[in-house]
Amino acid sequence: MNEDDPATQLSLFDPAPPEPRAAEPEQQRIPEQRAPQARPCPSCHRAPDSAPEQHARDIAQQWLEITATGQIAVRHFCAACQPHYGLAFLACELCGLDLFLIGELAHEVAEDRLPTVLLTWLAAEGWSPHPVLTCPSHAR
Repeated sequence: MNEDDPATQLSLFDPAPPEPRAAEPEQQRIPEQRAPQARPCPSCHRAPDSAPEQHARDIAQQWLEITATGQIAVRHFCAACQPHYGLAFLACELCGLDLFLIGELAHEVAEDRLPTVLLTWLAAEGWSPHPVLTCPSHAR
């Protein structure tokens, strides 16, 4: 055998030439998913510092108060600006869905009185106060 011949220079320990690979299917690109932009608090206009899901739950909570004209106003607060004193709560007896009451309305409910304006608002929103307080989902 001729030493210059490339076929004769292979040894048993030389790696085999790579086999041609089958064409790989094109990788499907998954679009980057971003958390939805959390909206700012409607009362103080702060954007969430962290935990946008909790911020969204906080500002979804309904806070009721009686306005100067004697009507019910629905307010929304984030954790940073929500009232911490003069509060009362009403909750559905079946699922616990709650309404937070502030100001004079909270005082009335704390005295075991449900003002007519509150009963009217509850009925308009689908709540039922009798025989027990139930939310719109359970008021049927």
